[in-house]
Amino acid sequence: MLPSVTVWLRKVDFEVDPNANNRNAFVCHIAVAYSKDLYDKLQGMDAKGYFSSVVSLEKTYKDSIEIFKYDMIPGRNKLNQSINLKSYTKAKGAFLFAKYLTPGKFMENVGSARSLVVRFLPYKMEVHSDTNLDALTQKLNLG
Repeated sequence: MLPSVTVWLRKVDFEVDPNANNRNAFVCHIAVAYSKDLYDKLQGMDAKGYFSSVVSLEKTYKDSIEIFKYDMIPGRNKLNQSINLKSYTKAKGAFLFAKYLTPGKFMENVGSARSLVVRFLPYKMEVHSDTNLDALTQKLNLG
């Protein structure tokens, strides 16, 4: 019998608009939870709450968290970023957080997609998953 897998994420493309985040560099994290307790905590956070508590989360949940950290510079894309988890079978979920100056949630649950395209725009971010892109292609009769 095959083990149950909830997190499929393997690859992320970041497209960063030249005017993203008011032309200020920023950080983006993909946080992977390996416990139900941490999953529930991350699910309820916005980006501001996450970034204000990330140091304590790493200490408190040191065996239950894995974080992929990216520095983003407006106008510079980061393509084909590999996500290699320490355990796909034990991961409970994955969340993307961006530290924008603009108010907003800037958090997305991203574990169920195999690949993502994250577009950072002047005042918002858009997250497109492979499943969304496949559905859109079929809907538009492009595939």
